[in-house]
Amino acid sequence: MSAKKTRRPAASGRRRLLALCLVGAAVVVALAYRFSRTDRNAQPLPPDALRGSNVLLVTIDTLRADRVGVYGSTAGLTPTIDAFAREGLRFDRAYAHVPLTLPSHAALMTADYPPRNGVRDNGTFRLDASAQTLALRLQATGYRTGAFLGAFVLDARFGLNRGFDRYDDRMRGGGSEIEIAERRGEQVLTPAADWILGEQSAGPARQPFFVWVHLYDPHEPYSPPEPFRSRYSGAPYDGEVAYADAALGGFLGRLRSAGALDRTLIVIASDHGESLGDHGERTHGLFAYEATLRVPLVMWSAGRIRPGVFAPTMRLVDVAPTILDLVAAAPLTGVDGRSIRPFVAGERPYDDPGSYFEALNANLTRSWAPLTGLLREHLKLIDLPVPELYDLSSDPRESTNLYARAPEAARDLKRRLDAVTRAAPAARSNARIDADAEMRLRSLGYVVGAASKRPRTFTVADDPKRLVHLNAALDEADAAWSMGDANRAIALVEAAIKERADFTLAYDRLAHMLAASGRRGDAVAVLEEALRGGHADTPLLRSLGTLLADAGDAKRAASVLEPLVAQDPSDLASADALGRTYARLGRTADAETLFKRVLTASPNAVATWNNLGALYMVANRSADAADALRQGLAINPDSAIAHNSLGVAYARLGKIDLAVAEWRRALELRPGFPDAEFNLERAGK
Repeated sequence: MSAKKTRRPAASGRRRLLALCLVGAAVVVALAYRFSRTDRNAQPLPPDALRGSNVLLVTIDTLRADRVGVYGSTAGLTPTIDAFAREGLRFDRAYAHVPLTLPSHAALMTADYPPRNGVRDNGTFRLDASAQTLALRLQATGYRTGAFLGAFVLDARFGLNRGFDRYDDRMRGGGSEIEIAERRGEQVLTPAADWILGEQSAGPARQPFFVWVHLYDPHEPYSPPEPFRSRYSGAPYDGEVAYADAALGGFLGRLRSAGALDRTLIVIASDHGESLGDHGERTHGLFAYEATLRVPLVMWSAGRIRPGVFAPTMRLVDVAPTILDLVAAAPLTGVDGRSIRPFVAGERPYDDPGSYFEALNANLTRSWAPLTGLLREHLKLIDLPVPELYDLSSDPRESTNLYARAPEAARDLKRRLDAVTRAAPAARSNARIDADAEMRLRSLGYVVGAASKRPRTFTVADDPKRLVHLNAALDEADAAWSMGDANRAIALVEAAIKERADFTLAYDRLAHMLAASGRRGDAVAVLEEALRGGHADTPLLRSLGTLLADAGDAKRAASVLEPLVAQDPSDLASADALGRTYARLGRTADAETLFKRVLTASPNAVATWNNLGALYMVANRSADAADALRQGLAINPDSAIAHNSLGVAYARLGKIDLAVAEWRRALELRPGFPDAEFNLERAGK
């Protein structure tokens, strides 16, 4: 006869979660100590374990942790990362703070959360010149410093270049009228290896290097090269991950063969993950669930870092302090991050300070509720009009919202979250976005929003969870547009605006589709509707002014653009648009002043150099036009239009041989280019 079971009263949600919290904390501390004592013969981690070592930081954009073999994937995508993880220190629960490239890297490099470092979104913000960074600290310690970037979103204009002796952010592509916005991993890694090996042979024998390489390949659009395209035809994201890992393997193999890894600390991390449909999000930036916040993180140094796994939470803001601690460089002071070394070494029991995160893009570009949150131990709070609380230890896919059942646990995390945001200063620097920058960000899928929004109260109707279907509608519209179905694409965006009148991003998308379809008048009407409804931010007003000028109403265009230029001197894209409008109005001197203002602030603004050249051509200042066009071609030598225009300037100056060479180059870049063909025919060539 079985014993009779007695039923106890059900514990409250608060008490159940409190017990879970305490058990989780005990497990975390135990894991930290167990890890630190695994191999008594391995090298310990004293404060100067890697004093004077080289530092190689590899960040792989948009890499989900669960696509990496040592994090559970069985697909065999990442043999390079897996090998270094098995030989080094793997952080099992590493977290980003923003699911976007620029703000996530800013947090990593400064050891400060976004509210403190001021970089909250791609394109709109710039790291302030007063910020201390990992590169600056290592440069001051005597390191040679170089960075090699895979995408324009990390261009020097956004502020991460400070402290680097070389900052290779130039993207080149054949026949493009603007510089391309991204480059493949091999195009990043080859110059990085050349620089490391060249500097190693030419520089002082004991001067170490700090090199940061950034691989953008797993980012959308997923288009891996062969053989990865064919091998992963049904899973192109996986193909991009596999390609990035293979390219990294070749790079590290080259360095190892040259002896450049003998005394080098390698750190491999991702800036954020990718949703791939989880929680209804196709890519990243809207939500902050595990798919986009949890990232792979590995540290390796042959014979100096013991192999193992660190189980407690590691934050990207902890990476820079840990590196500086390991190489015995001066620490960053007063920052949100901390060195994790003492916990790995077992010198102190691990305590979890919590990990702040945010996703503000939907607020800045769509006027939806801003998302912030805090992760501590196994509990995660997402602060939205419909708040969320998850126990990641039992619910890693975040499918059961415990917020209503565990109010005390939620309040504790909310107090901690508020403490992070209250402690942060209101420092912010706006990025200087010229016309080229805006086009290149747009080609990466980023529409630059306003740097801030007017304060307002958000309701349940503004919660991104309630609006994710509108995001999906824009994705579907983009897919229809790319397939040539303009009518369906336009209808989908129009329906999204009808449902959500303040959907600023949708107005932008619709206006661009209409204008590209030859319906400029309808595009203007869409933006005027947004303006009348109070939904037009600076980017929309800039688009309205540009469309009005293109439609022939330059006078009204100027009236829209002039206030934008007057209120924000850093708004270079509006200054360039107003300069083009003044040129149409015959206000040559005013246009020249604006173009030169843009070029003073952004000397690599190719489109503005070309606009200035065109202005001089109309004013019959052929020598000045040739000089401006040459300046633009020095930055982007692959512009067929600029080569053709330079040929015309040379012809006016009587330099026919030079003119013919430019027209022929234009045809090489763009076969069948009618203007260049006409000019060669007139020249008898």
